[in-house]
Amino acid sequence: MDAIEKIVEQILEKGRIEISTFKKIETDRIDREYQEREELLYLQESKCIEKNEDQLNKSYKQKENRQQLEIKQATLNKKQDYLEKLFLESVERMNHWTEAEFQTFAEQIISHLPVEGEAYLKLGAFSKGKLSEQWLVEQSNGKLTLNVETTVIPNTGGFIVAKDGIEYNFLFISLVQEIRKKESFKIAELLFQ
Repeated sequence: MDAIEKIVEQILEKGRIEISTFKKIETDRIDREYQEREELLYLQESKCIEKNEDQLNKSYKQKENRQQLEIKQATLNKKQDYLEKLFLESVERMNHWTEAEFQTFAEQIISHLPVEGEAYLKLGAFSKGKLSEQWLVEQSNGKLTLNVETTVIPNTGGFIVAKDGIEYNFLFISLVQEIRKKESFKIAELLFQ
């Protein structure tokens, strides 16, 4: 019986060894698969985090650029408003020139006009009464005779010189608009350096 017990014992021992070996192989396989999956999940998580960081950085850059554009636009709008006020204030000041200031301005303009013969001055409402008859006589010379029309141009200052259907516009609003078109950029550079 001893021999049978030894054979049974050997078979059981062999079974325990096989089970232990199988258990170790399976445990190693499971650990290896777990490690691989863990590394894969970690890699996926890292990629996901990196992708989210990239998206956040892009979103941040877009918002930053948008804010910078909005600030630049707001600054530009303020500068344009300031320039608009400056030009309007210039017209307003010209509209309130004294008689002497207006006459000096008109004299400088008329002396450079390529007009001969009889010409008509049509005054803006704010300039009415600032050119006397004596001033008109003094400005008239052998080549040019000036007459003031009785009708005025409402809500503006300055004048228009008319001769044979040709009009030379020296209304203050028109002069300032012309300067604004030509010199606005230079004026803005000087003001906002």
